[in-house]
Amino acid sequence: MRILVVGAGAVGGLFGGLMAQHGRDVTFLVRAPRAAALAADGLQLVGIPGGPQDQVRAVPVAVVTADQLCEAGPFDIVLLAVKAYDLESAIEAIAPAVDAGAAVLPLLNGMRHIDRLTARFGAENVLGGFAFVSAYLDEQGRIGAGPVPAALTYGELDGSSTDRVRRFHEQADGCGFRVTLSTAVRDEMWAKWVFLAAFAALTILSGGSVGETARAPGGPRTARALLAETASVAQAAGHRPSAEKVAGDLAVLTATDSQNRASMDKDRLAGRPVESSAIIDDLVERADAAGLDVPLLRATQAALGVYVTRLADAAAAAG
Repeated sequence: MRILVVGAGAVGGLFGGLMAQHGRDVTFLVRAPRAAALAADGLQLVGIPGGPQDQVRAVPVAVVTADQLCEAGPFDIVLLAVKAYDLESAIEAIAPAVDAGAAVLPLLNGMRHIDRLTARFGAENVLGGFAFVSAYLDEQGRIGAGPVPAALTYGELDGSSTDRVRRFHEQADGCGFRVTLSTAVRDEMWAKWVFLAAFAALTILSGGSVGETARAPGGPRTARALLAETASVAQAAGHRPSAEKVAGDLAVLTATDSQNRASMDKDRLAGRPVESSAIIDDLVERADAAGLDVPLLRATQAALGVYVTRLADAAAAAG
């Protein structure tokens, strides 16, 4: 099986690099500067997911740029690991591979990307999936594996068992990260979104870490209310997480000793682009369509809207 990984950042770089290290047929679709660096130095992996973080290894990887993609194919799976704000350009970049027969396995957050991908390529050419990682891309372009064990979940969106997803499972298994072939991946994607949106909203609205918020007056009640809002939207769509899953999420979001912040909040604080449209805006839009009241999510949407506008204004002023 030939796997095309789109994006050599934290997520794509980690999973694609580990699969390449274990001898899988992996090619990275990247822009020309990144392609030159990877061809010269290999993909630099720092540490082991969930293990020691001091080992640095260079993994030789095959690379291709968008203008070379037609000649490099065909591919069986396109592992799409880009940020939501890069989705449209990624769709155009991978079109030759998908039109030639590859299936797309996206690892983006939320559900909007599924709508876009199925509209462009057809539902039969799109799988469901998501990742849990603590990986990061450092200033030298290296992939830090992070202290949390990495995990990849995937499956057919209709829950069926197909040859392509079983073959991908065989390729991904045994590569240094946990793999799950799911027959309910759409439900699991919604469950992750329910948690992720509540997590992001909690730390953005409070301005503190999970632990700081949990110790503040009203903090635990806010966490509970946010999970109730996000879960209500999932329920309206027919994908409400189990009571046990929501209870587990609440325990995470009310842990008084936690120093965690949502990655979107970290991006905001660092002045980077954020995935607000996919994680918060889309959830609010679905709540509106279902006639649901989600005041905390709407407040988060407003706060992020101000940030996004300021970021755009600053970029325009800089020329």
